[in-house]
Amino acid sequence: MEATVVISEFLPCHVYPVVQLCLCLCELWESKEMTFDIKKGLVNTYLIEISQLLSQDNCCITFTSFTPISHEKLSPKVAFTASMSNTEDTHRGPFSTETKLIFDKVLTNIGNAYDPVTGVFTAPVKGVYYFRYSGSAFSSHDMGLSIFKGTARFVSSYEYNSGERNDQMSNGAVMELDVGEEVHMRLWIRTWIFVDPRYNYSTFTGYLLYPLDSTSV
Repeated sequence: MEATVVISEFLPCHVYPVVQLCLCLCELWESKEMTFDIKKGLVNTYLIEISQLLSQDNCCITFTSFTPISHEKLSPKVAFTASMSNTEDTHRGPFSTETKLIFDKVLTNIGNAYDPVTGVFTAPVKGVYYFRYSGSAFSSHDMGLSIFKGTARFVSSYEYNSGERNDQMSNGAVMELDVGEEVHMRLWIRTWIFVDPRYNYSTFTGYLLYPLDSTSV
């Protein structure tokens, strides 16, 4: 009088009610063996099969090998914010070539996907991510910033010499990244960005919105 549910993949949370329903059925019928192989994406099928059991007499369902997926595996925690460190107010740039910015002052780095030595974020899981930057500079030079996905420019901002004392800018973007894809910031040619030791005016931020698996559309 035993039926086995074979868990060949981790179950997402929306499968749990199906399992709970089956466990309730175990207490109602006591003589017929049934076997289910529950996999992701087949919830509706099992609901139909389970509902058909309601019309059968002498049916018993029990479970072994149930392995619920943890919250961490369902939703990996990935988030960072970094600024640039210096012992006094100064600027990075202007440079004669476009230059990668290294935000070496880590404010938050959950999941450790951002490397403050290289200034590069590396996606630990396939998913949809959000990135944002802010920039500040004195207005005696232009300021130009870009987020790069790999070697491709993704979004940018440019502030011309305004003649005012300070210039500010920001921009952001949603990206779909595969495992191992990289994101970083660059300073445009012949522009600069302000670096301060205390207030963190210029920052680079990113976080995982939600993971994607191989069957996601």
